[in-house]
Amino acid sequence: MVVGSKELWNDEYPHTLQHRGTTLHLQSPIAPHTRQAFESMIEQRTRSKRVSAPLDCAISKLFTKRERLDSLKKRWRVQRGNPKRNGMYDWSLEELINTREAARRGAPVPKLEGFGYRRSKLGLIEDVFLITELLTDHVDGLTKVRAEPEAIHQVIEATFELLHALHSQGITHMDLWAANVMLPKSGKAQAIDLENSFSEATDYLNETLGFQFGFFYYREIYRYITEADYDAAVERGLAKWFPEVRRADFDRVYGAAKHEKIGRLERRAIFTHGIVESEG
Repeated sequence: MVVGSKELWNDEYPHTLQHRGTTLHLQSPIAPHTRQAFESMIEQRTRSKRVSAPLDCAISKLFTKRERLDSLKKRWRVQRGNPKRNGMYDWSLEELINTREAARRGAPVPKLEGFGYRRSKLGLIEDVFLITELLTDHVDGLTKVRAEPEAIHQVIEATFELLHALHSQGITHMDLWAANVMLPKSGKAQAIDLENSFSEATDYLNETLGFQFGFFYYREIYRYITEADYDAAVERGLAKWFPEVRRADFDRVYGAAKHEKIGRLERRAIFTHGIVESEG
């Protein structure tokens, strides 16, 4: 399942747990309490395509994601570590690759602690596991504004600072909405859910930033702030964090992203070609 050098992944994640057809690779030695919690997690059966939850072990402080591969094509691609025809990997592998690279660079994201997979009786991978550090004493931005609508400007400002911190490490998060912004009681925000992100440079930074700022408003935040007030917050954020942005290119995408649904693949067209296409 590993993409790229198998030796590299084995060196970084040398500790292995095997249980009921599932193999987990972890960076740190597996304590008995952690092993027991992992085995309980593996034994759980669910019809959900994706399950995300803290590992049921307060001592370990780990967060787990489990994604079911729902087609034979996906299982075969992931089994071989192959991309799709468009050059992208399936989302579970994209998230694994992107989370590892962002954490390696020191970007504000949870550390990747491990990964794994469950094989069917025929040997094909059916489930993919992602294991990260648990962000204790954090709340996501959407939960915060729902509980405290008056905190909307605090959430917006923290998100714009987070965008700058990610870009400073060469990480472009194309799904950064309020629920993917984790806010601590003190300190800086962190980003989660990096399956739709890039760790290489874009020739269309202005358009990409236009999407990111617009998308943050479109996805739920518009419920808690007027568009005029959000535009004013964006002006302040650009002046502080991205003063060299070319406004004509930025505004063209920003205006569309605030009001139109732009799917995950269409977002990648903005990053790679500066093209804005909505889903209608």
